[in-house]
Parts: sequence; C-alpha cells; structure tokens
Amino acid sequence: MDDLQRLTIESDCIRLMNQFSWCVDAMDYDGVVVLFTPDCTFGRADVYYQGHEGLRQSLAARAPDRITRHVVSNAVVDVVDADNARGKAYCLVFGHRGALNAAGEAALGVPDSLILYTGEFKRSPEGWRISRWHIGLSFRKPVASAV
Repeated sequence: MDDLQRLTIESDCIRLMNQFSWCVDAMDYDGVVVLFTPDCTFGRADVYYQGHEGLRQSLAARAPDRITRHVVSNAVVDVVDADNARGKAYCLVFGHRGALNAAGEAALGVPDSLILYTGEFKRSPEGWRISRWHIGLSFRKPVASAV
C-alpha cells in the first residue's frame, strides 16, 4: 500500500468519526445508521448494541429535548490493511436542556464531558463504514448538589 492509499483510508475513517458527531447533534439518526456496517457493534460505557436495529435502539433512548454539540479532536487512524482500519479520537460534549435565547442559541457553559471514541472500520461496497464503535467516558462535569 502506498502513502496516498493509506492517507485516503485515514481521511475516510476520520470523516466517519466527524460525520457521526454531526448526525448525532442534528438528531439525524438515519444518517448515523448508514455510517455503520449492518452487523456493527455499538457501545456506550458498558452497554453494547448489535446491528442497525440495536444502534437505532440506543439512539432512540437519547433525550429528545437535549441539544448537543460534539467537538471531535486528536483523531488517529491506524490502517491495518486495504479493507480494515482502527481509530480513536477525543470528543468534548456540550449539552443544553431548556429554553433557547431569542436568537435560538443556548448559553455556553463548560463541556458536559470529555469522551473517547474508539472504532474499527471496514471497507464495504458502499465505501468505508464503522464496524465497531465504543464511546467511553474520560471526564465528566461534576453534578451540582442540591442545597
């Protein structure tokens, strides 16, 4: 494999990581599902879901009134071969619940959490897809105690 092929695979896989975050933030769950292989494994913390239906089940459990923005950074992809790759990235998660201001904006606070994406990618007839994805928590904002 030459450098251009390797860089193209890396770019395609990083795009999947970013597209996942954009789709989740837009609540475009059909858009999320097409990023994954039909036999995918999707995990959040220690809960795992199998296939597109399991992925849809996980996404359906998200609070419909929660606005999020996922900011992906430090993405690294290791190309295994022409059809397989592994990757990881950090992701800052900003979240908001409640009324927006007159301009339709949420007040900016500190991030809710810093999560770690880890994934495996496979080439399919439709292009690169996520075959295994895990979202792990690295840091979480302290929950304010009731006084």
